[in-house]
Amino acid sequence: MNNTLLNIDEITTILDRDFIPIESIVTGLRLKKQVEMQKNVEQVERRLGVKFPTDFVNLILNYDFGDFSILGVHFGSKTNYLEKLISFHEHLSNEDVTNFSDQFICIAIGDYFTFIMDVNSGEIYVFGSETPFNKKIKIAESFTKLIQALGTAYFHRTQNTQTEFLDIVIKTFDSDSIDFWKEVIK
Repeated sequence: MNNTLLNIDEITTILDRDFIPIESIVTGLRLKKQVEMQKNVEQVERRLGVKFPTDFVNLILNYDFGDFSILGVHFGSKTNYLEKLISFHEHLSNEDVTNFSDQFICIAIGDYFTFIMDVNSGEIYVFGSETPFNKKIKIAESFTKLIQALGTAYFHRTQNTQTEFLDIVIKTFDSDSIDFWKEVIK
């Protein structure tokens, strides 16, 4: 194993290996290929009044995030991910978050954090009960980097090589996010 983040194909292979055998009992743990329609993405962008970053669009057009969870991060559960984005957004836009709807969309919910994306830059942040929105933490430069980091963390956790993952995180991400990634890899 090299000292970098896994790519999306490597992650899907690892998740398939681990979860295809138990898929009759538990679903939503694999990142499965799909084909989403570009017009559906554009309709959701219009409805939310935002333009999604290209990186984000490329992944959601090709993979089913509507039925995917990894390491306590839930993108959707047997739902259409685009509809889930609207649901996430409607829930959060009721919060007292200044300019939330103009710049950020919720992309996932975690056990302790809400995952949001800055639609202007594509950067991924988290906030939660102990980390208010105004002290949100940037955890990834893009949606792809988030998925790569989560998949890499999953792999290292299953191999009991968490220290190697933390070495990758220190090289790859801002120092502000290290505590978050340490929590993920536990």
